[in-house]
Amino acid sequence: MFKTTIINTFSSEDECEMFIMVLKQQWPKYKDSVPESTLEIVKDIDMPNRMLALWTFKQKADQKVIMKIGEQIIVPFRDRLAPKTISYNWEVDQVLSLGR
Repeated sequence: MFKTTIINTFSSEDECEMFIMVLKQQWPKYKDSVPESTLEIVKDIDMPNRMLALWTFKQKADQKVIMKIGEQIIVPFRDRLAPKTISYNWEVDQVLSLGR
């Protein structure tokens, strides 16, 4: 399993909300491109102008497909808002279940 984490810190909470709204509208259109992937959109509790997108992929190739789509449909809009952005790509090493 592979994961991509993208953290965006916007200048205001309103810009962050606007960007999240665009993500919610755009990404469902592309869900068939990588059917076994998930996207979690998380808003920071302590800094409401910061959000995180956490992608989970079954295959590394799917990660590349989504990043390419993102560069075409999301990054141009995000760059107009000019947030500070940090991205990380991960390979899952171990999943531990701490519940029942």
